[in-house]
Amino acid sequence: MRVTFKALAATAMLAASAPTIGQAQTAQRPAAPPAQAAPNPAPAGESSPDRTMAVFADWVVRCETRAASGTTPAARLCEMAQTTQDQRQQPVAVLAIGRTAKGEPLRLVAQVPVNLQVGQPAKLVLDIPNRPAEAPLTVAFRNCMPRGCFAELELRDEAVLRRLRARPAEAAGRLEWKDAAGGDASIPVSFRGFTAALDALAKEGE
Repeated sequence: MRVTFKALAATAMLAASAPTIGQAQTAQRPAAPPAQAAPNPAPAGESSPDRTMAVFADWVVRCETRAASGTTPAARLCEMAQTTQDQRQQPVAVLAIGRTAKGEPLRLVAQVPVNLQVGQPAKLVLDIPNRPAEAPLTVAFRNCMPRGCFAELELRDEAVLRRLRARPAEAAGRLEWKDAAGGDASIPVSFRGFTAALDALAKEGE
C-alpha cells in the first residue's frame, strides 16, 4: 500500500473532529509529499479568530481558542500534527504533539485503527540508515473509540525532544503496533518540517 503525508486539521490532540480510520495495514515508505505541503508556513484551509492553521512541509500547526464554560476559563490550545493517507486519500493514522492545557508538558499522541492489540504499546522507531540502531520510543495505548485507538507519550524528557529535533528531515521514522491477529502493522513518519513546526508550536505556547 502506497501512502502519502498530508497536513490536515483532523487531529489526535484537539480531538473532537478526527476522522474515522479504516483497517490497519503495513505501510511502505511514502511517495513524494502532496503539492500543497509547503516548506514554509502558509495559511491552509479556513482561518478565523478562534481557529488558525499553518503548514510546515509534512506537518501542520493548528490552534483553537475555546470559549469559557462555567468555571473553565477561555483557552488557546495548539498542536502540530501529521496525517498519513493511502493512495485513495483515506486517512490511515494521525500523529500529533501538543498540550492538553497551558503549563502541561508536551504529549505525543498517535491515532491508529481500532483493529489492534491494546496490551502491546506502539513504538516510534527512529533508526537512521547506515547508523547504529537506536532504542524506539514506547507509546502506550490509552483508550479506543469508534474512530480509532489512541496511544500517548509524555515528552517531559528534553533529551527526547533534542533527539527528535536533530533528526535529518530526509530520514523517515515509522510507528509500529500489533494488529488484532498479532501481526505487524506500521506507518511511516515524515520529519520534513518537523523542527519548524515544533518551533512554531513553542512560540504559540509563550
